[in-house]
Amino acid sequence: MGMFNTVSAKLKCPACGLAVTVPVQFKFGCTWQLHYEVGNVLAWGGNDKGERGKRRVVVDGVVAGRCPKCLCDDEWDVYVYIENDKIVHAENATGEFDFVRSASNYIVLE
Repeated sequence: MGMFNTVSAKLKCPACGLAVTVPVQFKFGCTWQLHYEVGNVLAWGGNDKGERGKRRVVVDGVVAGRCPKCLCDDEWDVYVYIENDKIVHAENATGEFDFVRSASNYIVLE
């Protein structure tokens, strides 16, 4: 995946259905192995990916590791939502956004 950041997010495990807190890898902002919590503002200014200052962005993410409850380690895709450079939400991917077609790991929504 190259350089990325992580955000801790409470998500529903697709295997066991339990809500668990997991690290989600994503590439947006200064990608330098930085760790964030939902509500944090992204750092910029080195190895930047994406576009700074956009009103609303959704970023392709993936859970790093296993579910802490059932130990499922299947690929677990996530959407990370950013508003004005602040991480506001993460949710399990639904297929609503097509990052392959957009040829990018993020989509500007507004």
